[in-house]
This record gives sequence, C-alpha cells and structure tokens, in this order.
Amino acid sequence: MSMRRWIAAGTAMCALLAPALAGCSASVAGTDGKLTDDWSALPEAQVFTPGAEVCHPKTYEQTGRATAYQPVDCTQPHFGETVYVGTLTGAATELAAPPEPNTAAVAAAYAECDERATAYVGRQWRDGRLTLDLTLPSAAAWQGGARWYRCELNELTTVTGDADWVERKSSLRGDLAGDVLLGCFVETGTSGVDKMEAADCAKSHNAEYVGSFAATRSRAYPAADKDWDYFHDNCRKVIATYVGITQSATTRYGVISWPYSRATWAGGDRGVRCYLWLEQKKMTGSAKDTKGKGIPS
Repeated sequence: MSMRRWIAAGTAMCALLAPALAGCSASVAGTDGKLTDDWSALPEAQVFTPGAEVCHPKTYEQTGRATAYQPVDCTQPHFGETVYVGTLTGAATELAAPPEPNTAAVAAAYAECDERATAYVGRQWRDGRLTLDLTLPSAAAWQGGARWYRCELNELTTVTGDADWVERKSSLRGDLAGDVLLGCFVETGTSGVDKMEAADCAKSHNAEYVGSFAATRSRAYPAADKDWDYFHDNCRKVIATYVGITQSATTRYGVISWPYSRATWAGGDRGVRCYLWLEQKKMTGSAKDTKGKGIPS
C-alpha cells in the first residue's frame, strides 16, 4: 500500500515541477502522461426496485423502504405476498412525493394489480378472504427516481367486518381454494346488513357469497339509496348465474352488494362482492346450481 501511494505522490510532484525540471517526465509504462483523460465513466446510480412473487414476514406497509426489505420464501411464516411489481406512469410520476395508495393518482396501477392478482391466484381473488393493496416507495426513494409499485395480496380473517391479518405458510399462487374461499354467512342485522359471520353451508344460514362484478371506472361510490340500484342490479345478474335462474327470478330474494370501502374505491378498486340474502329466513346447503330449489323466498 505504501509503494502505491509513493508512486502517486511522485507522479503528482513531477507534474508540479515540470516547468522547472526539463528532465522530469512520466515514466509509468502504458500511460501518456496526461492526468485528465483515460478515466472510465462512473456507473449510474441504481434505484432500488423490489422483486415479485415473494412474501413478507411483516404485516402490510404502504411504504416500502429498501432498508427494511427482507422478503422470505412463501413456505416460511409470512403475511403479505407480492404478486407483481409495476412502474407508475402518467401524471403520478410528476408528483413531488409518492402518492397515497387510496387516491386517484394510483387508480391505473391498482387496475393493473387487480388483473395480475386474479391471474396469480388462478381465479377472481375477491372469491377469497383477501385484500389487495399497493405498496409505494419512500419519499427519499421517490426523490431518487423510484416510481415502482408493489401489488400486495393479504389474507384477512374476514371481509365482512372488522378484520385482522392472517399469517400464512404457503403461497397464494395457483388455484385459490380451501377455507380461504368465501362461502355462507349468518347475517344478524336488525335494520339492514349489520354483521355477517362466516358459517358452514351445511348448517343454517341466511346469506351466501355468489361472486363479484367490476363497476365502471366512472361510477361514483354510492351515497344515496338510488345509487345502489346499479350495484344491486349487477349483483342480481351474478346471483342468477350462480343459482341457475333468470335475473327476474332473483327478485324473490334479497341481495347484498359490497364494495370494499369508500377509501379503496377512491384508489381504483371497482370490485363489488355479491351475496344472496334471505333476510330473516334460513336455509341449509349451498344455493349454487340449485335453480332455486330449497331456497326460501
């Protein structure tokens, strides 16, 4: 190390004394004596970008920091699962700071995540006790040029009430099945839908998940009773297909139309879960493909 430093110092000294010492010259083989050229370009700064199809040991965080990024194999205990990583485009990229997840700025990104998540699990992801959320870069990373977003699927204890995160030890990739799928429920509201507890379809219940539909991007979140007509009409179409009856025949039953929340709607979530609802009546067994037989009206 000392020899290398001595050579560098000696060369610099020779350059400084060159006007006074005519016999002083660079003598290092393979050099031209010029100190301002022959330098390789510095590599461009690399912006951290997370990976897809990995799982995370912590519960969902809307800000993804490189310093806290510790993905694990999905066979290990984890909560969220990244199904896709995309790049923001359009006006969102010009913002001074990362957009909030549940805002119109990320609506296009959420729509992409929605499509990718369904492909990832092998069926409509809303058929399960799942939530789909976006994770975005930190403010510091944003200033450094990061424009990625992560599509995060998380299993919940319920999608019909106050929920908690579920720790998993397997990936959601493939054919979504098992107890993650939504089935039958006992609805206990006294004035409209209040609380829905999951129930075994073989036991007495008064509601059943039948599928979902996607509302148009221009559709506002329902605020008045008349606004719900669009949602109920579309959910009745889903009921008709599920049960095997005409849409007009579904008017014999109640319907529950459930957009996840006003906040997620603002962020681009246009998915609406649909439930067959018997109100105060009860039934046993699933309504699927029954053509209405056994369903009290």
